[in-house]
Amino acid sequence: MDLQYKLLLYLDKRRVLTAMANSCESFLDECLDKGTNKFPPLRHLLEIDVMDLFNVFPELGDFLIQEPLQFQHICNKILFACINSIDSENKNNVQLMQVATNLRLKCVPQFLSNEKQPYYGGIMLKKGLLLDISKPNSYVFHTVWSCPEACEGNEVILQFIPKTPPKCYVCRSVLFENSGLRRCGEKVTATFISNDEFLPRKYFIVDDLISKLNVGNMYNLYVVVLKNNKSVWSVEESVILPAPITYPIPEDIEQLFETCEGVPWKFIYCLASTIGVRVCPLHCFMHVKISLLLSLVSVKANLLLGSSIINILVTGHETKYVLEIMSAATKFTNRSVYLGPHTSVQLSMIGGSGGICILPLSLYRSNQKQLSFILKTLETNKINIENSEIQLKCAVWALSNESKKIPFNNLSSVFDIVCRDCGQDYDDIAEFLLKNSLERQKKSKNEVTAINNLMAYINLIAGVHVSLDKSAENLLKSYFLSARRESSKVATIGSIGAFVTVSLTSARLCRRSVATIDDALFAIWLHVCGSPQPRFAPEEYLQTPPSIHELEQNMTKFKDWLEQFTGINFT
Repeated sequence: MDLQYKLLLYLDKRRVLTAMANSCESFLDECLDKGTNKFPPLRHLLEIDVMDLFNVFPELGDFLIQEPLQFQHICNKILFACINSIDSENKNNVQLMQVATNLRLKCVPQFLSNEKQPYYGGIMLKKGLLLDISKPNSYVFHTVWSCPEACEGNEVILQFIPKTPPKCYVCRSVLFENSGLRRCGEKVTATFISNDEFLPRKYFIVDDLISKLNVGNMYNLYVVVLKNNKSVWSVEESVILPAPITYPIPEDIEQLFETCEGVPWKFIYCLASTIGVRVCPLHCFMHVKISLLLSLVSVKANLLLGSSIINILVTGHETKYVLEIMSAATKFTNRSVYLGPHTSVQLSMIGGSGGICILPLSLYRSNQKQLSFILKTLETNKINIENSEIQLKCAVWALSNESKKIPFNNLSSVFDIVCRDCGQDYDDIAEFLLKNSLERQKKSKNEVTAINNLMAYINLIAGVHVSLDKSAENLLKSYFLSARRESSKVATIGSIGAFVTVSLTSARLCRRSVATIDDALFAIWLHVCGSPQPRFAPEEYLQTPPSIHELEQNMTKFKDWLEQFTGINFT
């Protein structure tokens, strides 16, 4: 059977022909006034379920994927035939070039699209993050060209604007465009960036597809290559679904969790040591590594659940190794963007959506305009673009030295975790660097397995819904009020939100649906460690030692101090 007949049967079976006929009847009813409404366009929105099409007529589905323009041409002729089948005088004034079907594809199997083909080969799949949308402007549905000699019935309709005017078929005169009969639609220029391509690409998005676009979201674009440009037929938002709670976790991590007896700071301490193993020794910069791990999980959870994101500020005189650790930690996320002093802050934060935006230089080296925009964005959790706002969907990792430009309490009010005094363990780091310079260490199989397991574990637990139990809530409230009485500069208004976010993320890392008092204790300890001196708690309780046994002793002493500070008994 011919493909045209198969397509006609398929459209009739799915009752699409009835919808086409209804559109044609409405179109002909609007064509009553021939003088003012001459040659109006008819655009019928035709949605094709590609999986269903393959199920009914496999060869027709393959024809759509490989030859989409011919498939659309057949649909246009079917739509024009629907007009001619209607008993109306107005149909005699309608030409084939006035009607067209806008094909919108859904349920397209990705393995069937020509995603990696470097040249035109049917429908191609393009994936990208939407960076920017231009203001709407018009594009041509069709143009009408008339003969200057007024030859009868010699008006030509073209679905484009030709480079040279056509000629009359009768007198061979050069036709002129009747601009009053030009029909236009609406389009925008959308800029997308993909992980597979270095430079962003721009596509024209038209009519009904414009409403689907939101800056900062990931999209699948089904593109058909024309002679001079690319036509986007369908736009689908790429949505990642959370893994079920019953999905098995890596065996090594499960054994580690049992060894740590489910205690959050023990378990997270061991997991964080996997980050940056080739940058510094395992036990160095553990406070920074723990903070980075919590931030990575919060970004994934925001992508799946819309929960809050943990932003990090690292202060100190030695930030070189911290930046390298941050760069190593970006392997566990979908994307990362580095914000330089001459880079657009808006595009960088939008481009980092679903990932990390890193400030490689000190925060105070940014100009005043950049710095104020960064702080405002973190405080409001919104990115201002022209006359609108979009949600911030990336975590900001910043470095800073002490400066008198902005008081430290202002920074601690917008960053959820502050890591101080990062210049430490110089002897161990020097020995580590000397060893690597003398003998290049090869990446072992165990190291690769540990990184892959941690990456898989973060993806699995990011979709866990977590709530705060009453005991944890009471502890956070009591500490916040007690700290505010001591110093309102240390415990800012934004701190209470950071306490809750860190507590929930700690429970999520332990794969629990309820954040307990241990998670709240861990969040408070991280906050006190990042507070400016003089601190509330004794300094020896706030160190991140190289041994987990020493950390347990410090946490036990810190718990005793916190009981006295807040008046809450942990037992």
